[in-house]
Amino acid sequence: MTTQSDIKKLAEQMAGSMKSFDDIKDFQKQLMQSFIDTALEAEMEDHLGYPKHEKADKPNKR
Repeated sequence: MTTQSDIKKLAEQMAGSMKSFDDIKDFQKQLMQSFIDTALEAEMEDHLGYPKHEKADKPNKR
């Protein structure tokens, strides 16, 4: 889990590279997209019971 000090360090690093409000909006959009993608991948892995692209021990025969 990310601590408050880790978040503050990241914010300080990012603040130096952002020059306008549009830069902040773009960063926020990218951050949110990354968060959503990661959450959806974790949800799918939990639902299926195995990680994406994991090799199965036996072939899928029906």
